[in-house]
Amino acid sequence: MMIRDLFLILSVWLAMCLFGACSSCAQPPLWMVGGDPDAGPHLFVDYARFMSEETGKVRLELYYQIFNSGLEFNKSAGRWIARYEVAAIIRDYEGGQVADFKREKKITVATQQRTESGSDYRTSQASFDLLPGKYTIEFTLRDLISRRVVTRKLKTKLKDLNISQPTFSDIEFTQAVNELSDSGSVFRKGNLQVVPSVSRAFGGDEDNRLLFYLEIYRGSDSTEKVVVETRLRHVAKGLVYRDTLHTALTDPVVRQLREISLEKLPPGSYEMEVYLRGRRNKKLAMQRMEFEIIWTQNALIKYDWKMTLDQLAYISKPGELDEMKKQSSVEERRQAFAEFWRQRDPTVGTVENEAMKEFYRRVYEANQRFTVLRREGWRTDRGRIYIKHGEPDELDDFPFSPYSHPYQVWHYYLSGRYKRFTFVDENEDGDYRLQYPYDGLYQTPDF
Repeated sequence: MMIRDLFLILSVWLAMCLFGACSSCAQPPLWMVGGDPDAGPHLFVDYARFMSEETGKVRLELYYQIFNSGLEFNKSAGRWIARYEVAAIIRDYEGGQVADFKREKKITVATQQRTESGSDYRTSQASFDLLPGKYTIEFTLRDLISRRVVTRKLKTKLKDLNISQPTFSDIEFTQAVNELSDSGSVFRKGNLQVVPSVSRAFGGDEDNRLLFYLEIYRGSDSTEKVVVETRLRHVAKGLVYRDTLHTALTDPVVRQLREISLEKLPPGSYEMEVYLRGRRNKKLAMQRMEFEIIWTQNALIKYDWKMTLDQLAYISKPGELDEMKKQSSVEERRQAFAEFWRQRDPTVGTVENEAMKEFYRRVYEANQRFTVLRREGWRTDRGRIYIKHGEPDELDDFPFSPYSHPYQVWHYYLSGRYKRFTFVDENEDGDYRLQYPYDGLYQTPDF
């Protein structure tokens, strides 16, 4: 799959989540690779590593999330039915198969709408007890009606967790936690049922908290307590959150479920760092994981009105934003925002505003493709041109040249007047700057 195609697939789906009816949609994770490029993000796969109950082994938990929208349904007796098979093969460093599993499932829903729902999904997991070492994971979803197959491939290294000094497991991002009522639950963690957030996406209008689970292993040392430090770094804004928690090691395994409010954290891509520290603040272990805080309309309006207007400035008319800048209450902002997009809605009277969806799809893709030096992609020159004009009809890329700095030339000619934009990476730091003429007009095609 071409990288550009992957970005397009993910971005279109995100735009549906932002301004469609799906309140629990999640942004696709950066680690989702492989498979059928036409499948889109209908399947998420992730994993976490914990200490096994079998001496000398590590428990690999494989998580997967399957959306109805990625399956084919047949109607039978007034209901819609889908059938699928999930399978995984674990191979060691030399390619030998060491473990596998296969499950066949049926989904029955009452309405056709649910067969196409972007918020109707099934989450499950499979666990494997393996020796420390390097492994590859091949996960396959097979639609038993359409015969379509989607594959995800991942690599992992299982480190020995049975060591003398305290250490901890992976971070398991979590979408729900309940008291354990079924001892046979695949999500069992002690007396809890911990359901993973496979997409690692949080926020939205209904859930404003970040949940994650981890296990601290005491080891054979006599350490009585440790300090757990958590840091959250925004891809563009840097460190935005930090806390420390003193934990007594009263048992060989100490389970921790953590919750962080997202009330004051801006949407976007994040990196979580969790440190385990012992005596004299000595670092014993560290985990680093990526996750997302979802961009939603309400979050934009409530928490960063200035940024909302800065983005709209790319497509607004002269003076159009002057009144919007004066709005102070959230309700006034919502009304002004709605009116701005009502005037640009190509299909007034329908639920969906296609112009708004496309605009925020481009903002998201600009952030994914053009963020550089902690500068969000939509603020860069390439991001701005992409948001205003979309994907170029032709792109000339010259990353290496003995006679010039790296540069790109974007051509637009399939719809409307011909435009050509030239971007030069003058400092060779990845920040391509737009060259004159800035409007791209009055250019002669060079192809």
